[in-house]
This record gives sequence, C-alpha cells and structure tokens, in this order.
Amino acid sequence: MMQGLQAEKFAVREQAQAQLLGWARQRVEDAPELLYQQSRVAADPEQRQRCLAVLRDLVTDEYLRNGLGYIGFRMNPNTEAVKVPGEDLPRFAIRVLQVEPNTPGHKAGLLGGDLLLGVDHTTWHQDDTAAVVSEKIKALKAGTRVTLKLIREGKLVDMPLVLARRPAAADLLQFQFGFGGGLLTPETLAAAEHAAKAEYFRRWLAARKAKD
Repeated sequence: MMQGLQAEKFAVREQAQAQLLGWARQRVEDAPELLYQQSRVAADPEQRQRCLAVLRDLVTDEYLRNGLGYIGFRMNPNTEAVKVPGEDLPRFAIRVLQVEPNTPGHKAGLLGGDLLLGVDHTTWHQDDTAAVVSEKIKALKAGTRVTLKLIREGKLVDMPLVLARRPAAADLLQFQFGFGGGLLTPETLAAAEHAAKAEYFRRWLAARKAKD
C-alpha cells in the first residue's frame, strides 16, 4: 500500500490511499503512530501528504466516537403529564417538535408529536425541562446504544437507536429555532462542523508533536 502511494498513475495512488485507510481502521491502536511517522519521514512528498490525509481521517473517526451524545430533535420547553396505557398514574413526557434530517432520531423513525417518556431507564420529573433532557442525553457517549421510550398515538413505543456525536452547530440550531429561524444555512452548519473537525485534528497533531 505504501508503494502504491508513489505509483505513477493517479488512480492507483487513490486506490492505495483508500486501502491504507481501510487497513488503519482495523488497527486503530497502532496505525495513528505509524501514519504519523510516515507523514514526517517518507521520502516522497505525496506519500507524506497521503499518509497525513489518512491520519486525519482516523483522528476524525476518533472525534466522532468521543463526543457528547446526540439524537437530533427539538423539544417543547417543559414536560407534560400523559396517560400511559396500562398504568393508573400519569407520567411526565417531553413532546418532540421537530426531528433534524440525517440524525439518529430521523433514521430511527422519531416523529414530531411523539412524547418522550425516557431514555433507557431514565425518566423525567414534573419540573424537568428540555434543557435537563438534553443534558442527560449529552451525558451519554456518542456510539451508545439506547432505547427511547415513547408514546405515539396513545401507544407505547420502544425505539432503539445509536447516539451520534453532538454536532458543533447544535447549539446554534437551538438558537435559530428559538428565535424564529432563518439565521443559518446548510453551508454555515457544514462549515462549523468542518472547522470543529479541523481544530480537533490540529490539537491532536500538536499534542503528538510535543512528544517528539
């Protein structure tokens, strides 16, 4: 694969880089160090650049794994008491207002109007707010498998999903929603996420260089 990074044909170099990334993702314990070293000492400049690009992809994988948990929906500010089928006493739920596209909630089938009773064994109290619910979700690590406890059209629903990493622009999205929208564009949000990933890699690289 390393030799392929120096091949005469561009397509071969691209293929070698893709294969190197696949190999590295199978060896996340030692691959970052090997790639870091090659990005500094390889004789061929393009080989160094491609090793650095693969290293950046690996560190981005780490960034996505190690962030705060995220489902991707917007909520009513306060809980509401709801009747749960088969139970005498009401419980407290947070109403889902909107589900962001291409998020764990959207992919799992969460809908606006759903009533969220809890996440796994965590339930809400009367004085809990959307901010409390959000903090409990953020306390879970990205990649965590959870089950949402919902009421939909009067029926209990268990909805399993895997939490994503909370996007860099998540707080901006909440601000936009709370103040009428129209402030952010998809390009702005994408730029914020790109900048966060770039900054994470910059810090990772600086920390590694400090060990030399």
